[in-house]
Amino acid sequence: MANKKTKKKRTRPSSAVPRVSARKLKEEGLSGPSGTRIRFAAPGEAGTVGDLLRAAVDDLEGGQVVQALAEGQCGTFLLDALGGANLTSLLVRAATGGELLGGAAAMSLPLVAQDRDGQLVGALLTVPSGTIAEMASRLPGDAPYDLVSMLKYTKIKALAVREDARGAGIGAALLKRCVQIHWQLEYHMIFGEFETQRALGPYYTRQGFTVLEPAETIDVGTVLAGFPMQLGAQPDEALFYRWR
Repeated sequence: MANKKTKKKRTRPSSAVPRVSARKLKEEGLSGPSGTRIRFAAPGEAGTVGDLLRAAVDDLEGGQVVQALAEGQCGTFLLDALGGANLTSLLVRAATGGELLGGAAAMSLPLVAQDRDGQLVGALLTVPSGTIAEMASRLPGDAPYDLVSMLKYTKIKALAVREDARGAGIGAALLKRCVQIHWQLEYHMIFGEFETQRALGPYYTRQGFTVLEPAETIDVGTVLAGFPMQLGAQPDEALFYRWR
């Protein structure tokens, strides 16, 4: 009697990270602590999201991002890219059509944490870095490095958790999902800044970020274009970053 060959079942490596779909991010959300769901912010939540984020930062890009969220324009390019669209093509089309400002809003990521009762208890917003784009536009050569930088670097503009929900790991969950989404979209680096008086260095270090001293800078140009380009924070701020 011939031996039957058994077919080995293929298993996904334990290190593999499940991909995020646009539908899941918008509708179901991703799991967070204490029964929370991390999901894409809806237009009707713009006011609540703005109030949450202003507790962490005074200037939300002049309010333009919150307005774009209310109008259903914030983060649309990122959602399209999660659904399979070419993110580069979307941004180039906006730039050549004279809609770069709108394109920047569409490249932003508004995430919220929703508790079991449907209440928003946290929010995170990333935006393209105007500082990096402006520096990149001055690099040697004819390539549109300013646009390329918007596809490779994103800035955590604000992260906030409602006061009565702090200590449960909600901020960490928002950061984790932010990183997961941007790595899936092949960004190079995520960074942000905080006021030194807030002493948030240990917190961001625990979340896998490197925190610089106020006077320190990091080269973000060599990876982007082969030319050095130093990024730092204001004198009273500290910069934190994470490479993919």
